[in-house]
Amino acid sequence: MSFGVVALSSYDEEKNPIDQIYGWLEIEDSEATRRSVGNLRRRLEPGQVVIVQGIDAGHWGAWQHFMTEYEVASRVVAKFDRPLIVTVVAGVPLSRLPERSAALLTAPWQDVVGELDVLLYVREAMRNKRYDGGKGKLLSRIIAKLALWDFELADYLAGIDERQLFDPVSALSGATGALAQTEDLAATWEAGGKIKFDGMELEHSMLLLRHPAEHGKLMERLWQAQAGELLPLLELSRRYWVQRMRPVVRWPIRLNDANITDLNELEIGQLAYVARSQRLNPAIQQATEKLRRYRNKLAHIEMLEYSEAFDPDLRGR
Repeated sequence: MSFGVVALSSYDEEKNPIDQIYGWLEIEDSEATRRSVGNLRRRLEPGQVVIVQGIDAGHWGAWQHFMTEYEVASRVVAKFDRPLIVTVVAGVPLSRLPERSAALLTAPWQDVVGELDVLLYVREAMRNKRYDGGKGKLLSRIIAKLALWDFELADYLAGIDERQLFDPVSALSGATGALAQTEDLAATWEAGGKIKFDGMELEHSMLLLRHPAEHGKLMERLWQAQAGELLPLLELSRRYWVQRMRPVVRWPIRLNDANITDLNELEIGQLAYVARSQRLNPAIQQATEKLRRYRNKLAHIEMLEYSEAFDPDLRGR
């Protein structure tokens, strides 16, 4: 016997899990020794790990019964001496997975990958495109928000025309034909269409694509990416234009029946008003007005167009 992964490549429905493990590990036995869960546990080496892969919903019932019995047989063994049997299961609802016991741990695959993981993956995948920092960050954030835990979808989105990312319905529609596995998605955890992601239960974007009434959620994911990256840039740009305006504004400035003594107290819309009312340099008026418009759109959960998101004025000069 040896430590390692035992891959379930072909399932024999006529054999129970005990007989299959005996066969895979080539455990010698005799007619005088009955094969049982207890005997199997004793024949395995202390600390040995056996990983059985490829168990689907149709065969899970027998394996669930076996794992329950193996857990009971393992309780008498010290924790670090127990030979472990790990079953990798796919397509089985959470409700059919056993509860945690003294010698049994159930580890459903959810809340394992988060947005930061996907974001780092996408940034690395797009490194060869050599975007400047701001552009690369926004595009990566949009892809991460749309792909969620689906790295294959993230790869697809990273390879399409960047302008398509500002139209999630169009971008994901292209993925429907390119990624075959999306046809099997359903709005359940076991089908891969709904899992916890950063603590929230979310549906796969390709499921939302199927229902026009849900397309608004896709646009909201685009907005979340834009707001996360662009709102901080808008604040930095506001500070930049405050510095540019200080030497040229005429004092005092009165807004809403209040005297303003420091331009830094003003928000973007107020800066735009001062620039316009005092007829400052047209470049200042134009830039602050655009920042006001972009800020208002994001504040009202409206998306910026591609040209707006990458407007140089949004990043200061």
